[in-house]
Amino acid sequence: MSEKRDSCVNMAASKEYRELLEMIKDLSTLEQVVSILGWDEQTYMPAGGAPDRGTQKAAIIGIMHERLTSKRMEKLIRTLKKQELSPDGQIVLREVERKWRRALSMPLELVKEITRTGTMSVEAWARARKSSDFRVMEPWLNNMIGLKMKEAEHVGYDDRPYDALLDEYEPCMRSKELDALFSRLRYKLVPIAEKVLDAPEPKSTPFTGDYPWDMQRKFIADLCGGIGYDMNCGRIDLSAHPFTTGSARDVRITVRYDEKNPAYAIFPAIHETGHALYEQGFREKYFGTPLAESVSLGIHESQSRLWENVVGRSMPFWTFYYPVMQRTFRGMKKMSLEQFHRRINTVRRSYIRVDADELTYNLHVMLRYEIESAIFAGKLKTGEIPEFWNDRFERYLGIEVPDDTHGCLQDVHWAWGSFGYFPTYALGNLYSAQLWGAAKRKVAGLEDRIASGDTAALLWWLRDNVHRHGKRYCASDLITKATGERPSEDHFIRYVKEKYGNIYGISL
Repeated sequence: MSEKRDSCVNMAASKEYRELLEMIKDLSTLEQVVSILGWDEQTYMPAGGAPDRGTQKAAIIGIMHERLTSKRMEKLIRTLKKQELSPDGQIVLREVERKWRRALSMPLELVKEITRTGTMSVEAWARARKSSDFRVMEPWLNNMIGLKMKEAEHVGYDDRPYDALLDEYEPCMRSKELDALFSRLRYKLVPIAEKVLDAPEPKSTPFTGDYPWDMQRKFIADLCGGIGYDMNCGRIDLSAHPFTTGSARDVRITVRYDEKNPAYAIFPAIHETGHALYEQGFREKYFGTPLAESVSLGIHESQSRLWENVVGRSMPFWTFYYPVMQRTFRGMKKMSLEQFHRRINTVRRSYIRVDADELTYNLHVMLRYEIESAIFAGKLKTGEIPEFWNDRFERYLGIEVPDDTHGCLQDVHWAWGSFGYFPTYALGNLYSAQLWGAAKRKVAGLEDRIASGDTAALLWWLRDNVHRHGKRYCASDLITKATGERPSEDHFIRYVKEKYGNIYGISL
């Protein structure tokens, strides 16, 4: 296919199609503005600014909603459905129509109210987390749940209200599929996790000394830049909960840190860099269109988990970066590479999802999915969340939750109204292992390259097989095209069996 034919717009494009592109690129620009406001909200905005920030974001989102649902947009979509478009044009129209139909189903006042409530709910979450008291957040969260239930009813669904919310983050996936997938994954994963948790912990040396944030910041910036994160079009800041925001030429990440433990910031930084690499990997000619947007959050998460865990916690990766780390931090000189590798891959029962190892992480996610599913099935009330959480957590991970901060208040997602988001984390784990297996088959000497500090070969394989496609394919088709197989939990199971069997010296 020629470059001209492959572009979103070419000389043969109709005036209606060119107008559609102008409209959606304007909408994309407004989305970027909202993302920067959200970044500021979580990094530098004073707490007292929350009400004004909620009004600001609601105003912009209201404008976006009005433009997306305008009579002109509807006319353009209906006109273009009758025209012969290029392959790229067909994809752009398909995704714009999908977004338009969802927006059209939502009353403008409901959209604004969800945005306003989200800002205030996040502020309440921060206060509740600080005091470890779920009741501080409960009324705001209860309002948000009610609003999201209204959203599900407006959007519509075939089976469960939850599916309408899930579809926003993982298009084409349904909760019935998740129930079956998570059931299979739990059946295969729990015995492996239990065997590793019961095994003697590999000997490792604890972190000693101080690791000032200024030194950590420089090391992290060099490491993330070495992986491929373009710092000229990005930045690294601090927030209570690490996240990535932005797109195209402005993609920002945040971390949190511990001056007694450098790993506390390093691995979230690698994780968020994986997200950023995806956003920075779209083709410039498609910026502002669906062909420069992620296909799903499961695919997005596959990139962050692949870089954080599959690569970032591997022996080849640290064969190159550990000597650099030892030169940067004096406290690391007493710990050998092997001890460090064992330490960063230790499997333990943990309260906090973002600190969990690969084996137990999916149990944290499946707990959250069960809560969300129960809420929108009308089986769980807002005030019952802490008790439900604590009971299931102890059942799954074998430890008693000490307080709300270490329990149901640890994540900000529900305060934002991001119901349907959590399952994508587990999907990302499964996708990442499958993509890694394919990359190893396709890229000669991949692990040796990584051990020499060359991660570019892996990044360009991902660019070619994942990033550059944008929304061209649905998630399952993208994985199939990249790996030659339909998505399956078996790749992840094989990966963790091999990795942790070797680290713990046991047969899995």
